[in-house]
Amino acid sequence: MTKNISLSSRRLALGAAAAGLCAALFAGAPAAAADLKKVKLGTPARITLANSPFLLARELGYFAEEGIELEIVEFLGTSVLVPQIASKAVDIGYPSADVLIISRQPGRDRIPVRFFYNSARSNIWEFAVLENSPVKSIADLRGKKIGIGALANGNVPITRAMYKEMGMVLGKDYEFVPTGVGAPGVRALSNGDVAAFNGFDAILANFEVAGLKIRRLEQPRKYSGLLSNGFAAHEDILRDQPAMIAGFGRAITKGVVACEANRELCIRAAWKQYPTTKPAGTDDEAMKASLMVLGKRMDRYLDFPAGQPRRFGEYVPQVWRDYVNVLHDGGEMTTADVNPDNLYTNAFVPEFNKFDAQKISDSVKGRK
Repeated sequence: MTKNISLSSRRLALGAAAAGLCAALFAGAPAAAADLKKVKLGTPARITLANSPFLLARELGYFAEEGIELEIVEFLGTSVLVPQIASKAVDIGYPSADVLIISRQPGRDRIPVRFFYNSARSNIWEFAVLENSPVKSIADLRGKKIGIGALANGNVPITRAMYKEMGMVLGKDYEFVPTGVGAPGVRALSNGDVAAFNGFDAILANFEVAGLKIRRLEQPRKYSGLLSNGFAAHEDILRDQPAMIAGFGRAITKGVVACEANRELCIRAAWKQYPTTKPAGTDDEAMKASLMVLGKRMDRYLDFPAGQPRRFGEYVPQVWRDYVNVLHDGGEMTTADVNPDNLYTNAFVPEFNKFDAQKISDSVKGRK
């Protein structure tokens, strides 16, 4: 990041005018890898292979090219992470949207956090049962125990809303059991302690890697089509550090593009930085399993409308309105009178995509 950009004299407004100012601020800005700014990224769960593109971006120096030294801090749940973003304990977070939407109801204390990068572009949360389970639909879970990673997880409000619409009430018609993820979740499902597990795509793929034969339950389209985790920051940071935000998002985008072009390289970056992400077995067995896990999340990162240009990081306004309506209809909000336009910004999207994607892809193809 160049030092001669004066942020004190130029403030970024969050809105349509910001996009033009953003482009003016960053056009041609050279990297200053010798003078890196430490940026803390908070995640709502332990690092998994789903995060491989971000780790590849760090491995290949894409963050350093933007003047960023990325530090990752793990939390357990969006409800735990959002206050860390709001207090600026982390510079950027990777939460789901429900906590922020619910906080914008009349009479609530406003959380000064806004999403700026649409990462997982469709719902990452899934329901899984054992392959031979008599449960055939999510409605069949009436009277059952449902395993989840933690009560603070981003799936909890949406799952409650889904069941409220079906006439089912938590504690009466079904029960959440926070089992943790990984081995504890596998044991809970395999032992019958829970009838189903409601977890994100990579976690359930890891269940399969552990040898558990599972079957996923179909969800109504109004839920499966919702956006999931994205990058968010305090509004002060978005206003005062536009160069950092633009560089961060550009590095993330390069990481996704590079991971798409060479998934094995992407996985090895995760194994190197977080050895616990490597499954047991030989290297070939571990790679085969890892490719399956990563593939589940890449489908979400690359879930763009067919026939349209891929604009990484961009939010679709209607999806936010759908999210508000789902939470309201499911009883999670007392009103749907919440303006979702104030929850996110697309102002930085042109900057996130300002690089030669083909060049990035070609640079990693065939690399080991």
